[in-house]
Amino acid sequence: MYFDRRHKIAVWAVSLSVFAALMTAIFLQGTLRLQPPYMIPIDQRLNNSIVMGILVVFAFPAIVETYNSKWLRGVDDNTPRLLLDVTEAVRSGVPLINALEGASEREYGPINKPLNQAMTKFRLTSDLEDALEGLGESLIRPVVRRMSTILLEAYETGGRIIDILDTSVDLFTNLAEYREERLSQMRPYVFIVYLGSAIFLAISWVILVKFMVPIHAAVMDPSISTAGIIWNLLDISYYKSVFFWAAVIESIFGGLVAGKIGTGRTSSGMVHTVMLLVMTIIFFNTFRI
Repeated sequence: MYFDRRHKIAVWAVSLSVFAALMTAIFLQGTLRLQPPYMIPIDQRLNNSIVMGILVVFAFPAIVETYNSKWLRGVDDNTPRLLLDVTEAVRSGVPLINALEGASEREYGPINKPLNQAMTKFRLTSDLEDALEGLGESLIRPVVRRMSTILLEAYETGGRIIDILDTSVDLFTNLAEYREERLSQMRPYVFIVYLGSAIFLAISWVILVKFMVPIHAAVMDPSISTAGIIWNLLDISYYKSVFFWAAVIESIFGGLVAGKIGTGRTSSGMVHTVMLLVMTIIFFNTFRI
């Protein structure tokens, strides 16, 4: 299933509406109070509520983008297979139109339905150009538009149709192999984004538990507080909130960067953003300060 622009806008509208409703409820309850010197929420439950709202904003669009990415990848992977099967059928003596009609009965993932529609349109109108253009537009990907153009030119020129199709199969196969190689080479860099977030969380734990907590405990000692060795130390929850929101910001932008690195599309990184946000929430609610 592919979600077009209208569906994406609807999903974003619902997600943002849920977030706005949650923030309105928090504001009406009076729990969102920012007082100097604490200009960020220091209550972890309040922080959790806000970030859960942010999580909802990204979660549903992330599902949509995941479906779209799988659909688009299915188109890219099956286009060379379709062209190869058509070429083999034409090589065996089957006319190009019959080869396309026979291919429409095989399994090519998301290509099947638009291909069947294109063949039905051709049977009704006998206009192959219009049918193939409709196929390219419905499948969105540039590789399908190129394939449609090649098939149309091969049909119109006749003569050396086998040579044209053979060359096209080699080209499309090489492009598919290059795309797969690129994706495999980029996966380690996506892992580095997760590793960077995990390292940041580990450093936050060390600073808070091994450094800030002992200092705060020392300040509570009357002998040290009267000596004036340490002063202007804020509530320990404030420092935890600072690291928490820093981790949230890193999760949001780190996930989007991971999507850009992995697939070349920033929107596909929302699923990484959701996973990193969940990891951050679990981490900061696992240990108590």
